[in-house]
Amino acid sequence: MNSKVKNTSHIINSIVQDDPLEKALSVTTEMMTTRDIDHLFAQIVDIITSSFGFEGCDAFLLDKKTNEFRLVDTRGYAAEKSDEVLGIRMPKSNIVRDVGDSERLGRFTYIHKSGPDEDLSNYYGLMHPEKAALPREHEDDWHELDVIYVTFEDKDGKLIGFLEPDSPVDGKLPSKSLILNLEVFASLASIAVANAELVDELNQTIRNYRTLTDATAALQQPVDLNETLLMLTKSLNEIVPYDEITAYLVDWERSLMIPAFATGPYREEIMSDIGPISGMAGDVARTGKGEIIEDSWENQRVETIPGIGIDTNETGQTMMCIPLMSKDGEVAGVINVYREKARQFTQQEYDIAEPFATHTAVAMENFKLRDELRDNFESVRKAYEEMMALDKAKDNLVNTISHELRTPLTTILGYLEMASEGLYGEITPKLREKFSAMLSSINRINTLVSKMLEMSRLQNKAVDLDMAQVNLAMVTREVLDGLKGEIHARKHRVQVLFGNELPMVMADRLRMHDVLETLIDNAIRYTREGGSITVGADILAGKVHIWVRDTGIGISDEEKGKIFDKFFLADAGLTREDGRVGIGLFVSREIVRKHEGEMWLETKKGVGSTFHFTVPIGKTKRL
Repeated sequence: MNSKVKNTSHIINSIVQDDPLEKALSVTTEMMTTRDIDHLFAQIVDIITSSFGFEGCDAFLLDKKTNEFRLVDTRGYAAEKSDEVLGIRMPKSNIVRDVGDSERLGRFTYIHKSGPDEDLSNYYGLMHPEKAALPREHEDDWHELDVIYVTFEDKDGKLIGFLEPDSPVDGKLPSKSLILNLEVFASLASIAVANAELVDELNQTIRNYRTLTDATAALQQPVDLNETLLMLTKSLNEIVPYDEITAYLVDWERSLMIPAFATGPYREEIMSDIGPISGMAGDVARTGKGEIIEDSWENQRVETIPGIGIDTNETGQTMMCIPLMSKDGEVAGVINVYREKARQFTQQEYDIAEPFATHTAVAMENFKLRDELRDNFESVRKAYEEMMALDKAKDNLVNTISHELRTPLTTILGYLEMASEGLYGEITPKLREKFSAMLSSINRINTLVSKMLEMSRLQNKAVDLDMAQVNLAMVTREVLDGLKGEIHARKHRVQVLFGNELPMVMADRLRMHDVLETLIDNAIRYTREGGSITVGADILAGKVHIWVRDTGIGISDEEKGKIFDKFFLADAGLTREDGRVGIGLFVSREIVRKHEGEMWLETKKGVGSTFHFTVPIGKTKRL
């Protein structure tokens, strides 16, 4: 949620209570004929603050290229603050979420009523910050952290912009009559905004289509860098006319600006101008923020180039200095564009030229990358082959060790079981206790070896499923019965949300048992003592859908994507002490996939996790 920092200004509280529709129609007559987006939003914000009883208002428009909302106009700020906040951007997904979480007042109007535990960091500004921590005195009072959204929609009902009217002058939450006024106004404004956008986009398309297409195509050609830059600058000149242009690369290690391209009568002098990162171009390189200069001859920050004198018969030059941003978001250089002072560069022209600067940076970067790729290809290929060989050797080692361990483990386990039963003589209670500990350890190793062999077979596509009719509800209860000792020891509460009514599936019963045991065992182990574990089931797209939810430690976003990887353990420092090596989930997901199902995870760090898997109803092919 976002509200604004605004200074209280004189507000004309002239909202018409008798006939809100007539008022909305009268104030939108001029607005409906406006085709310039900036002028239109200025009108819209003026209407909100002058006629609807708000101290201030911010207007956001969707930038369809970046899928972000951009602050295009505001009222209520001091002038310096307005300049600072204009242009801020918010991801569309965030706004859609915030509007969706707000209380719906109508088709276009929503309100977020702040709670006592509201996080102030969610707000980029406040009109009356001293009131932010104060409680809401009365239920219908406006609170400093409340937010109103008045949305604009296109003909398809898609969100294209919105307003945030701020601080009603009467200090109250919006009344029904005010909501009605806003609804009527928003419906008309939506049409005006959509029409203005359509005209603006059409004009922009006509002006830029050919040049942008040519510029983009040029970047794909492995031609000389100078030739590519010449084409790009000529394309730019077609839609933003200029007299001269220069491009400098920044060598950060040596603190130098090196000319890479230039046009005009002083090209040779410019191409010889290697110097320090200084002056206005140096400022743009360091900040990454471009500038428009009214007169480059008079501006002290624009440094002169040796060998170039100023013609006193000319009237000066206007100038744009645009940073060249690399793909990594770092400044790789700057472009300086010049023309006569009488034809001042505008912000709109800067916005058009900026993509060409990006194209120039990409062209330079691509040229450099082609050289680097040519030099490094062989070493990369060799490193890849070595990595694949090592990975295969690791898998072979795991497979060999697992096979070699199986026979002696079985022998040891057999003798221990017989000895523990007294087949080789009477045993004391203390010795029986030692036998029990050894059997537990051997069984754990044996289980691990079995899983490693299963993993190896899955990787080598050597798994033969023993398919039969299986009731997953019965298998679930068998697994829970086998784990009830661990459940009781950790004092967990376990709930099963289904009976025996699940449809039968064609599956390998033993392997389905292993999958469920892995998921439920993980839930037990990763949930702190006294936690809750829930097992549920339903039918999803013709498949039996089983899920296991816990109230455990959860998994971070960074680790979530690796949870099904071989040998990965979340919070390994807390869990490796129980002897696991992180192959259970990998094996479980591969088994489910062999059954033509899927396995996935929902989780939140510190809250818990839910593992899901599906198995198709009916006959599944044998793999």
